[in-house]
Amino acid sequence: MVKMFLFAFFALMVKLQFYYKIFLITCLLSLKWALVQAKSNALKDSYDVLSYQIELKVIPSSQEIIGSNQIKIRALKALKKIELDLFENYQISSVLYKNERLKMQRNKRSFIIEFLQKVGKNDSIEFTVHYSGKPPVAKNAPWDGGFVWSKDENGKPWVGLACEGLGASCWLPCKDQWEDEPNMVRFVLKVPRGLVGVCNGRLQAKRSYPDGYDGFEWLVKSPINHYNITVNVGDYKHWEDHYVSANGKILDLNYYVLEKNFSEAKTHFQQTKRMLKAFEFYFGMYPFYKDGYKLVETPYWGMEHQSCVAYGHDFTNNKFGFDFIIIHESGHEWFANNITAKDKADMWIHEGFTTYSEALYVEYYFGRFRANQYVKEQKNKIENKLPLIGPRGVNYNRKDNDNYYKGTWILHTLRNCLDNDTLWFSTLKEMNEHFRHQTVTSKQIEEFISARTKTNWKPFFDQYLRTNEIPKIEYYIVKKDGLNELHYRLKSSVKKLKLPVKVTLAKDKYDFLVFEKKWKVIDLPYSDPELFKIDENYLIMNGN
Repeated sequence: MVKMFLFAFFALMVKLQFYYKIFLITCLLSLKWALVQAKSNALKDSYDVLSYQIELKVIPSSQEIIGSNQIKIRALKALKKIELDLFENYQISSVLYKNERLKMQRNKRSFIIEFLQKVGKNDSIEFTVHYSGKPPVAKNAPWDGGFVWSKDENGKPWVGLACEGLGASCWLPCKDQWEDEPNMVRFVLKVPRGLVGVCNGRLQAKRSYPDGYDGFEWLVKSPINHYNITVNVGDYKHWEDHYVSANGKILDLNYYVLEKNFSEAKTHFQQTKRMLKAFEFYFGMYPFYKDGYKLVETPYWGMEHQSCVAYGHDFTNNKFGFDFIIIHESGHEWFANNITAKDKADMWIHEGFTTYSEALYVEYYFGRFRANQYVKEQKNKIENKLPLIGPRGVNYNRKDNDNYYKGTWILHTLRNCLDNDTLWFSTLKEMNEHFRHQTVTSKQIEEFISARTKTNWKPFFDQYLRTNEIPKIEYYIVKKDGLNELHYRLKSSVKKLKLPVKVTLAKDKYDFLVFEKKWKVIDLPYSDPELFKIDENYLIMNGN
């Protein structure tokens, strides 16, 4: 018996030693990764991107690209090395500074370059990265990201790019962080002769090269997020139009579609002017008058590429009378492109406000009742499995659509709780002006709304953004002295949360009643308790 016990004891010790070693190795690997990540962050945090000058040759026959990016940066502190991002499947042939090669070291999906001399704090330096390779192929753009290599009905190449989730470094050497946007981009897109290359901004020139390629030079004068820099190649037919704003400012509108869709598109794309009229009314002037507005037909559903919106929705309207892709992706020009989240953790700023803009488009043209019907249809799509704000510092991609639908309902609820449309819409408009062409955190947006409306919305945002719980309305009605006495409270893990809820305080008439954590009592001025109702069309909540 003793021998069996000793054997079992020593076996347990050996087993524990094994797991201890595994634990120790895991800890050491985690520490090593953390140190590498800290070093990487330090190299990226040491500089600010000022501009890109990109040349890209797109080769549809082999699904390859050959390119260069002339990058201008400003040192935020004295530095000798910096880190940039580019997927590891690309070959970097050289990094040049004044025609001299710089030392370069690969680090999986990034690379470190060393300058010839130390760059002083606030000094600027410009260098060029030359590279080539096969970009990732998007199987289901825009969700999985990469290049879309397609052909039109005549067998001609039709190429698109969508890389929001994957990152711009899947095709471009860059500092692939949302919080650091280049202030200017010049892009020469080289495509097989007979095709048209369309990028962001305004067309500056077209050139022909001896190798049978044409180059289309585009200039973006506004700050732009890396994932919004885009590539479109096709046998496009182009036309130009103009939109005149309420204050008389003229915006150039350019459209690029396949020839077979030209006639249909000329009629269908008139929605662009209706969109601009509604959104300038609610959110302020279109943010990129310098760069114009474009809709470009793509071989995938759509994407909010700044001043070059991707469209692939087969020219169809929904039952509310508008084309979802035109309205939604254009709404991103205000929320995602003008106001950009610093981190994907706060992506609700992009998708929540933009999905809400669809409802406001409906309200502008068809009224508040119809807009309420629109958001009501989205309510059942909210999953509430995870808090809306995710982990920071990682390439966080959600598996649900709560950024869209819960984001909409947060804003819909907030508007109804505020109960002052004049103040609400002036807040949205001023927010776009206050944060114009900036990257922001959710906290900045939350604090701006609180300050502008002179209301502390922190508990509200903590509830709906930082937890996946939905506050619950609890109440019961008892007879007392011939009257119906309503006992009510709000059940929530956020202690200071208060919600004004629309209830029938008089027969068939709704009014606001503020629910909070402690139980409250109020007399109802009607005898039938069945007449008490809660209007659930205006708030995200769980009823009793």
